[in-house]
Amino acid sequence: MELPALTYFVALIDVGSPAKAAEALGVSSSTVNHAVQGLEQSMEFPLLLRTSKRRYPEAVPTACGQSLYRSALSLLYWGVELVSPPQDAPEKSVISLSLTDLRMLLQTGLTLRMIGYFLTVCEVGSVAKAARKLSISQPTLSRQIQKLETILNRKLLIRSPFGMQLTPEAQLLLEGCQRADQTYRSIMRDENFSYFRQFRTLRLASMMPSSSDSSLTLTLARLVRLWRERRYQPALTVSTLAAPTMVEGLLEDTYDVGLTDLLDVPPTLDHVDLEISDLHLVFARGHTLNGVTLSSLIEGGTLAIPAFGTGLRRLTDQFLEHAGLVPASVFETQSISLMLRLVIDGTCCAIMPAGSFRPQDVDSLPLPSRYRMITRLIWKKTHSNPASIERLKSCLLENRRHRKSAA
Repeated sequence: MELPALTYFVALIDVGSPAKAAEALGVSSSTVNHAVQGLEQSMEFPLLLRTSKRRYPEAVPTACGQSLYRSALSLLYWGVELVSPPQDAPEKSVISLSLTDLRMLLQTGLTLRMIGYFLTVCEVGSVAKAARKLSISQPTLSRQIQKLETILNRKLLIRSPFGMQLTPEAQLLLEGCQRADQTYRSIMRDENFSYFRQFRTLRLASMMPSSSDSSLTLTLARLVRLWRERRYQPALTVSTLAAPTMVEGLLEDTYDVGLTDLLDVPPTLDHVDLEISDLHLVFARGHTLNGVTLSSLIEGGTLAIPAFGTGLRRLTDQFLEHAGLVPASVFETQSISLMLRLVIDGTCCAIMPAGSFRPQDVDSLPLPSRYRMITRLIWKKTHSNPASIERLKSCLLENRRHRKSAA
């Protein structure tokens, strides 16, 4: 949800048709229509009443559309005053914007993302720190701040030995930007919207992490943080559960997307591979590693194995079969964290992917390189909101790139 899309929507409601709104703003009718459709997709609820008789019916807002119109009008009014401050104009009791105002705001290129970037720099006091927090490059953030300064025709930040310092103009701007940020957040908290969206969250089902600091846990935590900081819609929820339950939930539309290690993805589901992890046999510390082998550990003790239906279980069974190994005893569980606890306590050994355990907690021996676990994002091919799936996919891939560069 950005200022240009809100501008198109407000103009459409004001004049009553995409053609008239497009003519007033100097764009095409398809641009207006696509913007409104994008807003509807992000809100996951119709903003306009439509009939089957006309391709472009009169722009009559739904209840959700009326609520968005009022909030958008307030936000756009602030944007107009920001880029074109009034000269001793009397304060208006009723907020109204002309089509000329909307066109002027549109032509400036001002976006809420620029405002969010500016607020983040003010919050942390450094462009470099802000870039890391926003998960973007420092040159990209610097260009966005410079573009904001050009739009507002004022200098905002000054470099100093103590970090970034705000200019007097920026100090005055900061309060207004904070109010705009609050207005945006109020749009997303609006009672009407929360009612319409209460069952319209993006529901991510994930396989169960092994611990609070495993690579999967960190991936999910970064994803939630990035989703919130970018203000992506719809809201994201995460549930952890076993793979068979996940697949069943995806097919029955209980969940929208899944993060799993399944090797065989059902034909009705689409997928993208996110990460490939080497497998290790992990066991309690304290063993003398000289002379310890995979076979001696497995055949001489209890092997903890995951439940059927997971990719890790299938890889474990394949390794045991190909290596001709038979554990002295087996303990089966759906909980990866319980498996790890049993390993740390010395009760069992287990086959686990790299990143699911800390080397300081356990000892490990690598399995042959042909045994690797693939972490996949899976979703129903007929999902009603493919844009949200693409956004989630890009966030996870961005997290993977960030983790590799940090390593």
